[in-house]
Amino acid sequence: MSASKGLPELPRAPASLARAHAFADRGDWTAAEAAYRALVQAGGASAALLYNWGISLRETGRLHDAIAAFERAASLAPTYARAFHGLSLSYRDLGARDAALMAIELAIDADPTCDDFRFERAEQWIDAGRWHDALPVLEAIGPEAPGHAIARNLIGMALRQGGRTAEALEAFSAAIRQDPTFAAPLQNRANLHLRARRFALAVDDFDAALRLTPEAPWLAGLRLYAAMHVFDWRDFDARREELLARVARGEAVAQPLVVQNLTDDPALQQRAARTWARLAASPVAPGAATPPMRPGFPTGRKIRVAYVSRDFHAHPVAFLLAEMLELHDREVFDVALIHHGEMKDEPMQRRLRAAADAFLDVGGWSDERIAALCRELAIDIAVDLTGYTEGGRAALFAGRVAPVQVLYLGYLGTSGSGAYDYLVADPRLIDADTRPCFDERLLVLPSYQANDRQRPRPAAADRDALGLPADAIVLCCFNNPAKLTPAMFRTWGRILLRVPRAVLWLLAEEDEAVDRLRREAVAIGLAPERLVFARRCGREDYLARLAAADLFLDTLPYNAGTTASDALWMGLPVLTQRGRSFAGRMAASLLHAVGLPDLIVETTEGYVETAVAFATAPDRLAAVRGRLRTQRDSAPLFDTPAFTRSLELGYLAALSGTIDGDIVVG
Repeated sequence: MSASKGLPELPRAPASLARAHAFADRGDWTAAEAAYRALVQAGGASAALLYNWGISLRETGRLHDAIAAFERAASLAPTYARAFHGLSLSYRDLGARDAALMAIELAIDADPTCDDFRFERAEQWIDAGRWHDALPVLEAIGPEAPGHAIARNLIGMALRQGGRTAEALEAFSAAIRQDPTFAAPLQNRANLHLRARRFALAVDDFDAALRLTPEAPWLAGLRLYAAMHVFDWRDFDARREELLARVARGEAVAQPLVVQNLTDDPALQQRAARTWARLAASPVAPGAATPPMRPGFPTGRKIRVAYVSRDFHAHPVAFLLAEMLELHDREVFDVALIHHGEMKDEPMQRRLRAAADAFLDVGGWSDERIAALCRELAIDIAVDLTGYTEGGRAALFAGRVAPVQVLYLGYLGTSGSGAYDYLVADPRLIDADTRPCFDERLLVLPSYQANDRQRPRPAAADRDALGLPADAIVLCCFNNPAKLTPAMFRTWGRILLRVPRAVLWLLAEEDEAVDRLRREAVAIGLAPERLVFARRCGREDYLARLAAADLFLDTLPYNAGTTASDALWMGLPVLTQRGRSFAGRMAASLLHAVGLPDLIVETTEGYVETAVAFATAPDRLAAVRGRLRTQRDSAPLFDTPAFTRSLELGYLAALSGTIDGDIVVG
C-alpha cells in the first residue's frame, strides 16, 4: 500500500512531505518512516500524516508503534476509515484477531462502500475459522463487480477451510478466468492440487504464479517440491542452488520441509526453520497475557499428556504411534488426542479414539480456541506430532499451551524457535558436531521411533502379478518420490549398470512421472524397462509388496522413516548412507535399533559397492534377510512396551523441571 495515496486532505504537500511520500512510493520504508516521524515530531500532525507514518511503521515491522500512530489518526478524525483499516491490519499481523476484527468493522462503518474493507473482514473471518460467516457476504458480489475475482478467490479459501475442496477448486478457477493476472488464486489452486497429489497441475499453476510474482514468499520452494514428486528435474540443480543460497540469506523462499529434501546440511535446515518460525509460525498474539507455566507435577490427579496432530487416521504417524498410545501407563497418565484434521469413520481412527482417554475433534478451530481448550484441560505435556509438515499448528505451540512442549515424529528436525522445550531424538540422530543445529533441548531415548506390533505381516506378493521379472534381483524404494533427487538417481544408475539382472522398483504418482524417469534412465545408459513402477495401494498390499523385494535402497538427504521400519518389519533389508541431518540419519537409527548396523555406510562409494555386493551375492543377501527375520521381533525397534516406558521416563524428567539441559533416558 503506498502511503501517499488516498489522501485528498493534503493537495499541496510541502517539500519535506513530498520527500517522505517519494520514499514510500519506491518502497524505502526505513527512510519513509524517518521522514514521517520527523514531520510528526515537528508538530501539527494531521490524521493523514499519522496514517502515513503508521503505514511506514507497519512496513518496518514496528507493529505496536504503528497501532499507536493509527489510533492517534483515528482520534483526530473519527470517520477516517483508512486509519481503522491500518489499525486492523496491524492487529492482524500481531495475531490479535478480535482487535483486528473490531477495527475493520469500524472502517466499514466509516466507509460502507469500500470493497477493500469488506474483503479484509471476510479474509479475517476465514483466518479465524469463521468461513461460514464469510461465504454469504462474498457470494453476494456478482460477476459484474470490480472485485469479483478477489471475491471468488476468498470464496475458494473459505470453501477449502470448510473441507469443500472440489467447490474451492472451481472458485479459484473462476477467479483466474476473471483475472488471469491475479496471482493469489493461482497459488491457492496450486496448493489444492499439491494436497490432492495432482503434482503436474500444481507445477503448472506455481509456474504461472511465479511469472506474476517471482518474489512471493515460499512460492519458489513449493514449486520445486511439487516438481520433485513427478521427477520434473528441469533446471533442478540451478533452482536448488539458488533456493539454498536464498535460504542461507534468511529469505522467505522455502519451507523447512522443502529444504530437508534438498540438502543434508543441518545448519542450513536450521536457518530455514528459524526463518519460518519468525515469519510464519509466530504465536497467535505475542505478548498476550497467559497463565504462568512452569514444569511441575500436578497434585491430586494424573499427568495429562496431549498429542496434537492432523493425522490421527490412516497415516504414517498413526501407524507408528497406535500401540504406544494404548500402552501408556494409565495409573500415571491421562492421554488426550487433539485432532485438527478430518473426522473419518475408518479402522485406524476408531482404534485411536478407543486408545485415548479423550479424543478431541478441533478441525476448523482457531489457534486461540485450541489454546483455550488446552488450558481449560490443564494439559501438563503437549506433544506436537505435525511440526512444520502440511497443516501444522506451530503457532499454537509458540503461544504456549502447556508447561512442557515436545516436538516428535511428524517433522524430523529443529523448529528453529523456542516454542518447544524438547525435541525427541536418540544417540544416533544428533551428535556433538550437529548439536548446535537444534534450538530445543533434547529428550534422548535409547531408540527414536515408536512402532506398532499389531500392524499386519502379510505373505509376499506374487512377483509376476506385480510386473516384476521372476529371476530378477529386485531393488526397491517406496519412499515419497520427492525424496529422490537427480544425484540419488544417478547413484542408483551406477548400481544397476553393474548388476545386469537387477531392476529398480519405485513408487510413481502420475503417468507423466513414469515417462520422465524412464527418459532419465535412457540418458544414463539404462534400458527403460529396468525401472518398474508401483502405484499407491492399500496398506496390506503395500506391506506384501515390500516382502517381494530383495533389497531396499534408501534415499539421501531425506531418509525413509515409516517406510524403512515397514520394510524391516516385513523382513526386507534396508541399505542407507548416513547423512549429517536428522532426516538424513533416520534409517541409520532404525537399523541400529533392529541390529543391522552393517547396512549403514558413510559414503556414496560405500553405498554403491555394498549394494552391488549384495545384489551379486544372493547367498550373502539371504543371510542378512535370515538374520533380520530371526531378530526383528525381539529387537528394540519393535519393543513397543520398552519404548513406551522410556518415553514416559523422559516425560517425567521433563515435567520435574529439575534437569538443566538435555535429558538422556536409559
